[in-house]
Amino acid sequence: MKTTFISLFLSAFALYATAQWQNIAIPGSTAGITSMFTYGEALMAGTAGDGIFTTGDNGNSWTDISGNIGNKNINDIRGGAGPEVIWAATENGIFFTQDHSGYDNNTGTGLTTTDANYYWLGDGNDPNKEWAVGTNGGGVFTSGELGGPWSNANTGISGNGLYVNDLGGYEDDEVVYAVLATEGGVYFSTDQFSSWTLKNNGLSGDALKVKKLTGLGTAVMIATRAGLYWSMDLGDSWTTLIPDEKFNTVGLYLTGSGIICFAFGENGYYTADLLTWNPVALPNLPSGTEVSSFAMNSTHVFIGTNTMGKEGDLTGGIYAAPIDQIITSAEEIFSMPSGNDFLKQNYPNPFSSTTVISYTLPENDFVTLKVYDLPGREVATLVNEFQKAGDYSVQFNASFIRGTTLFYRIKSAKGIIQTKKMTILE
Repeated sequence: MKTTFISLFLSAFALYATAQWQNIAIPGSTAGITSMFTYGEALMAGTAGDGIFTTGDNGNSWTDISGNIGNKNINDIRGGAGPEVIWAATENGIFFTQDHSGYDNNTGTGLTTTDANYYWLGDGNDPNKEWAVGTNGGGVFTSGELGGPWSNANTGISGNGLYVNDLGGYEDDEVVYAVLATEGGVYFSTDQFSSWTLKNNGLSGDALKVKKLTGLGTAVMIATRAGLYWSMDLGDSWTTLIPDEKFNTVGLYLTGSGIICFAFGENGYYTADLLTWNPVALPNLPSGTEVSSFAMNSTHVFIGTNTMGKEGDLTGGIYAAPIDQIITSAEEIFSMPSGNDFLKQNYPNPFSSTTVISYTLPENDFVTLKVYDLPGREVATLVNEFQKAGDYSVQFNASFIRGTTLFYRIKSAKGIIQTKKMTILE
């Protein structure tokens, strides 16, 4: 899993005055929403006590996909490797499914606590695709196998840093790092989890309660309980983006012409240039309710909410709003900018197994051509070499992927960056 974080040219979008949010309640569930992700048009949602659900029609109908999972108190779910693949971190163990029904208990041995907030790939730079688990109080654990055995990877981590909320990483020819978001601040590793360095310069108080992270190349953005921050120097210094607000989640989504970055908590914001943060008009929520998670498909933005009860129980719900009610034009987001069209539309499109991507180089150049899923995770590298000026075609085999939308992007050393969308049939 190379290049967890991606760097793109950004486009500017304007905010609509209001967004018409629709409550897309999960039938029979009032549990808080802990995490969400999309695969193609389908939305998966993890809850605080009722398990995992999915909808393929923007919330008009829901299916319980908890299957035989051993614990329905879901702290986090991740996906991306296929339409029915889920890594689930729960209050009592970690689980994996490839069919939305049979969940393998991957807790294995070596974890000092089974209360997990993160279960997925590690920093992305290990050739063996090292897996990682982030826990509540036990820190981070890694393994070369999907289900362990798990090894303690906490050298340099202490105190509230052992409460791990999120993990990410980045790799290119010059920089390799992993980063942890914890209740004790931000930790970086540059030696594949062998050791961690605390990087809290500029963060204090509730800003040390880091709930989520995302990134653009070597820039890291963190959502904390006292603001939104980012660092351009691997955590040596932090710049305030939005001060003095409680945030729970931040993330970016790849579009046809760049990215959109959202941040939610007490309030909601989005940006396309990392400078101007536009408020997102949220639905009318009960007092004390915060947005805990969000996701996006090609037509809608989804938010999950949490309200803390007197007994510490979480209740909540899910809301959906069309993208074109939050930003100026959905057509603008998912289409190419005007100008020279170096990158051609793949053919055939839609397709079920293989397709051909063509492009034109106006001059000799070093070129990369990569495929990404909607949340910006790299799926495949098709070209990574110096090429002479001319016309080129490359075949992309997607037989291992079903029923989703992907993006492919060309980037050259001399400044060509273009992105297009393709659709894979069921």
